[in-house]
Amino acid sequence: MQINRRHEGRQRFCMEYCRGSFILEALDEEYEIEVVTDVSLSGMGFELSSYLDPETPVTIEYEDDEYHIALSGTVSWCEDTSCTEGNYQLGINFDYTSRDESSQLLLALRDYFAGEAPILAP
Repeated sequence: MQINRRHEGRQRFCMEYCRGSFILEALDEEYEIEVVTDVSLSGMGFELSSYLDPETPVTIEYEDDEYHIALSGTVSWCEDTSCTEGNYQLGINFDYTSRDESSQLLLALRDYFAGEAPILAP
């Protein structure tokens, strides 16, 4: 049985130090994702300057010199952050058909997770 870790603290990391970039597409708009709070095979969390309703379909693209990965998913939750006005924290669940791509995403970010980039304070 797996332990539910959704309520445990997460370490934020800044995409400024990542080799690639994340772009979120939703409702015919594109947003650059600058702070990612967590990434897993089933989804990811991040900060965004705009509110998105839960159940909104999204596409997340990651691109660097080696990879171009597109993942489809759905907003599972969106909350106003208490620390910065106008910023929201979102949780995205990847669609089941994106499982192979999410594995590729973790592979693409392996250097980042190995400690090459600084971790932001929570």
